[in-house]
Amino acid sequence: MPADTSTTLRSPTPDISSTTQLEDMATHTIACRADNFVRWHLGRPFYAVWIVEADTAEMRAHISALRRHLGDWLLPDYRRQPHITLAVCGFPQAHATDTHSYTQADFQRDIACLQNASPGLLKLNTGLADSFTTAAYLGLKGDIDTLHAMRTALRATETQPYVPHITAGFYRQRLAMTDVQQQLGALALPEIPLEITEITLAVYASAEIAGHLLPVCRYSLEDGSLQVLQSRYLPWRMPGGV
Repeated sequence: MPADTSTTLRSPTPDISSTTQLEDMATHTIACRADNFVRWHLGRPFYAVWIVEADTAEMRAHISALRRHLGDWLLPDYRRQPHITLAVCGFPQAHATDTHSYTQADFQRDIACLQNASPGLLKLNTGLADSFTTAAYLGLKGDIDTLHAMRTALRATETQPYVPHITAGFYRQRLAMTDVQQQLGALALPEIPLEITEITLAVYASAEIAGHLLPVCRYSLEDGSLQVLQSRYLPWRMPGGV
């Protein structure tokens, strides 16, 4: 299933057949489930995403506080490190088999787009806790326009609205959004500043709804250099990888 976004996580291709259902999605959370999603990944083990890593002790404490505040409204065992999803890529494959494939040519295009963008240092701050229909999250403020520009460069044809955020967890039950917003409004967390100098291509196990992110490489926003970390998750060779 795709990475943390405002889209439906119940299944990769949600069945929405009427305006009534769309309106219901806007007024209530969607109960997500732990599933293999085999019809989506078709046996492909990993899914790749460009992210901003935000896995600090202070951020983990904030996410834990938000999860405790919502209690059993959220699915248990959320193991994904704090991060900002920048752009979803697809299943790393040597050759494209469908629109969900991510090939070496796609990766090379991404690097070229990032080099053209040359955004440099980004400064963000965490904002208020908020919610999609599928997940609770910490909002962000600051250099949001630059995040949007990088996402547009990486995924020029993507039409889904982009809300930069740090996910706290997925809902396990159907809840009125008014109740969720009221509960979130009662939570006060101090802001955390974030200085972003690099973004990360990471993968996660496609059969897990909230498993760990595994960094593959990091791209410097300041000098355009690429640090290869774990290229074994890709079906193509990257110099300097392990």
